[in-house]
Amino acid sequence: MKTLKTLILLGITVILFTACQNKPERFTTSSPEIDEVKALIKDYHDGNWEAWKTHYADTAKIYHNTWKKAATLDETIANLKAILANTSSYGFDEGEGEIFYEMVINDYDQKWVLFFGNWKGTLAENGKIIEIPVQLTLHLKDGKIVTEFGFYNVDEFTAALQEIEAAKTVNEVATE
Repeated sequence: MKTLKTLILLGITVILFTACQNKPERFTTSSPEIDEVKALIKDYHDGNWEAWKTHYADTAKIYHNTWKKAATLDETIANLKAILANTSSYGFDEGEGEIFYEMVINDYDQKWVLFFGNWKGTLAENGKIIEIPVQLTLHLKDGKIVTEFGFYNVDEFTAALQEIEAAKTVNEVATE
């Protein structure tokens, strides 16, 4: 009887011990992958496009405001530069609690970094400040971004540029 109690106690101890094993974290707010995305954002702020490209794998697929057609690194840089050409300054709000970085490991052991930030740009033409919430989800493998999904609404930015063009047209007509 004593042996049976000992075996049961030992069995329960083994079950509890294995149940309490440290499992890999599936969610974190600090990791080398997050540091990589922070460096990416810094290079974006600095307009250092050559350094910005180094954070991506050569075959990276970048989807901004779409799920269907990926852009290349060079296409993405051209698109970002075209937007930024209309600004005198730009960047993400960087105060405490203004930018959020999180990393999750999904059921396929893929590492995804989630970025949430408020982009703020000043239009060069009229000094108007535009704010756009941005969400990026980046899949990193071997320290490089292999897939990026970015979602943001540029309607306010586009409308402000259209106002500037409309005002130019009105001024041109008025001076004729």
